[in-house]
Amino acid sequence: MSEPIENWEEQTFPLVETAKELKAADTSYRKMVQIGIHNFHEYERAWRDFLHCIDRAWNKTCAEARGRKNWQRIESEYENLRKTDPLLKYLVHARNVSEHTISPLIKEWQPNLKVTPVGDKLRIEWDEWDRPLLPITDRGTLFNPPKKHLGKPWSHYRREGVSEPRIAAELAMNFYVGMLNRVSAEVYLGGRA
Repeated sequence: MSEPIENWEEQTFPLVETAKELKAADTSYRKMVQIGIHNFHEYERAWRDFLHCIDRAWNKTCAEARGRKNWQRIESEYENLRKTDPLLKYLVHARNVSEHTISPLIKEWQPNLKVTPVGDKLRIEWDEWDRPLLPITDRGTLFNPPKKHLGKPWSHYRREGVSEPRIAAELAMNFYVGMLNRVSAEVYLGGRA
């Protein structure tokens, strides 16, 4: 599937409901980008919407592909990744916390301004802009923000001036779009069991 995500809803390919959820997740991600350092509450709302859409994309894939040839093997592989990969596991539980609690998921940037006299001038320093992911507790278990994704350290993905939720959303979109493409090719082009 090489169509841009904007055109997915118009297409008639397998897993169109999954594609609609990924398109909605992409819209939430783009809203996060647009908001940037502005309104924290709108940014947090877009993050929560993203979490819900990305999880529904997985659930709709499972519902639609169930019973098809090759699906059980692929489902097992992706379920294992969703349970063991630090980022994917964190996102699953962050969505649960968003849905079932009132706990915060991210926090507003704290610049921690430091003013130091240097001769007859002032030196002003502040922390890099971010809206960090917070540790979350889901069903009594603590989940810390991810330190790795698909075997690579989080520092591999970090970019100056880009918040952790945005990076997490980018990585999740890449993962789930790849999953959609793979399931389309291996399950739907492979036929019914």
